[in-house]
This record gives sequence, C-alpha cells and structure tokens, in this order.
Amino acid sequence: MFDKFLEGNQYYDYPSFEVAIFSLLLALVLSTSIAYIYRFTNGDEFYSKSFFQAMVLSALVTSMIMMAVGNNLAVGFGIIGAVAIIRFRTNIQNPRNVIFIFAALSVGIASGVYGYAVAIAGTIIFCTTALLLYWSPAGGKMSHKFEVICQSSDHELIQEVKAYLMARSKSFDELELRKRTELNNRYEYLIFLEDEAHILEIFEYLQSLEGISDVRIIKKPIPEQL
Repeated sequence: MFDKFLEGNQYYDYPSFEVAIFSLLLALVLSTSIAYIYRFTNGDEFYSKSFFQAMVLSALVTSMIMMAVGNNLAVGFGIIGAVAIIRFRTNIQNPRNVIFIFAALSVGIASGVYGYAVAIAGTIIFCTTALLLYWSPAGGKMSHKFEVICQSSDHELIQEVKAYLMARSKSFDELELRKRTELNNRYEYLIFLEDEAHILEIFEYLQSLEGISDVRIIKKPIPEQL
C-alpha cells in the first residue's frame, strides 16, 4: 500500500524530507494513541503525566534514530556510544508500564524503518488487546493497600471498627494486637481499597469515635517489580 509512496527511496537509506515528516507524524499519532489507551485502562486513579509524555516522545526519538542510522554501520555504533554515556536511573515498578513503553518504542522503530503497515497493524492489535484485558475479569481498577493503626481499651468498640473496615474494604486482615498499657491496646489492620478516596472517610470515621485514639493510616506499596 505504501510502495508508491516510498518509490525512489531505498530502505535504510536517508529518506527524503516528505518521507521523514510522514514517518515522524505517524509515530506521533500511533504513540499518542497508545498513551491515551494507557491512561484509559490505567487501574490507578492517578497516573504519571511525565510517563504519558515519555511514551509519546520516545516514539519520535526512536523513529529519528532509525532514520538517521539508515544502513550506515559507523553511525549506528556512534549512536550506541552516545546512548551508553547516558545513565537511566528511573525504576519502573509496574510491569504493565514497561510493556507500554516498549510498545511506544516499537512504533517508533517500525515507523523509522518505513514499516508503516507493521506500525499501524501492531498499534491497532495492541490497543484492542489492552481494552479487552481492561474489560475482562483480569482488568479493572487496581487495589490500594493501607495499614490502619489505632488504640482503644473498649473491646466492643474495636469489634465495631473491625466490622466497619470489613464492610468498606475489598480485603481485610488483622495484623497485630499489642498491649501498650494495662487499659489500652494497639490494633493494626491491613485493608485493600478499590478507590483510594475512601480512605479519608475511614480516617474521619475513626477520628469521630470516642474511645479510639492515636489513629494512623499508612499507605503500603504493592510490589510488582519484574
């Protein structure tokens, strides 16, 4: 389909200005589509805007590099040496984020070597699969993990607190009971919430109870490293 458009340009040779502009614009459109699919299917209510921008910009940079290298081996080694100087210290904890950044890079590579059909077809299949997974039982919003700590000497009130936490949380676990004084005990619970905003309501509820003191809520990371 793109053979006529590429007529007169050898593969992996320096492209004409028109072909270069088309390749970069295609990489921009496709990577932006991938970035918006990431934002829509992101289980977390909050997402990193810098990561969103990185997906879009990385495709453009990759496409430029592939077109600049062409079939010149010396240029390729020069770029490898230049990139090796840069130290990347960003720790991407979520494996899903790694896949999306690779998808954006792949779009840039495919566009940079004039594999337009591969870039378009790959983006369509990738985005469709991401949407299907989001709507499947394996998708949806991610859970938020919190540790709830409080002190009380009223056993019946603590049972009421436990029942409230179990009703409001997706998952509930009693971690530890520590006897602080003769009349006061420290209780620790682990809860999982689908909506992070609900934790404020839980905190306000615990603060309003007479007989409950030293209320603390700590957000715990959910390990997802590769």
